Amino acid sequence: MRNIAIILAAGGAVVWGAVAFASPTGLNNIPTADVVPHKVLVLQSWAAFDGDTSWLTGFKYGPAKNWEVGLDDAVAGAGSAGAPTLQAKYRVPLQEGAALALGAANISNDRDRYGGVFPYGVVSAALAHVNGHLGYAWQKDNHGLFVGVDGAVGEKLTLRADWRQVADGDESVASLGFIRELSPRWLVEGWASFPTAEGAENGYVIKCDYVLPPLGR
Repeated sequence: MRNIAIILAAGGAVVWGAVAFASPTGLNNIPTADVVPHKVLVLQSWAAFDGDTSWLTGFKYGPAKNWEVGLDDAVAGAGSAGAPTLQAKYRVPLQEGAALALGAANISNDRDRYGGVFPYGVVSAALAHVNGHLGYAWQKDNHGLFVGVDGAVGEKLTLRADWRQVADGDESVASLGFIRELSPRWLVEGWASFPTAEGAENGYVIKCDYVLPPLGR
């Protein structure tokens, strides 16, 4: 269960410019080609600080092999709670140690708050000592490339970094973060995001993940 949890409990939640709200399995602010294992449910709660403070809850679930679905909900934020947002992802295994994933996040009827739907494609591969990720997002008025890398530091700590274009490539957001196992089912993760846009504030997220045993055995 420890290895499964390290793979699946990543973020990609809220960053400047409404990059993506619903959080598919990924690094700090980008999705990867990893998915939640079949019948595994991950419950999440986190706080985001970027000038305002938002409190969020959500879950990710593997309804079938190589599929992931999820929902996030802003329980409090800048003045009011937000509408739920959905995400879904399908993974295609490639040669050993690599995979392709196609997905869509930020699926909500509250476009004014969250921006457009976030369709994307991403390839992830195990490299010499780290995992590398390269993808592209087709979000309206916010499309662009994204890249990331993550690597284990000891048995319970993984460091993560990513970068992605926003505002149709005119700006970007970089981030540095970590995920750490507290127990076989509890994990904590956090990261800092650094947007290049003039006047945009740095963002900080702290998140807790609880991994339930496979359902429906």
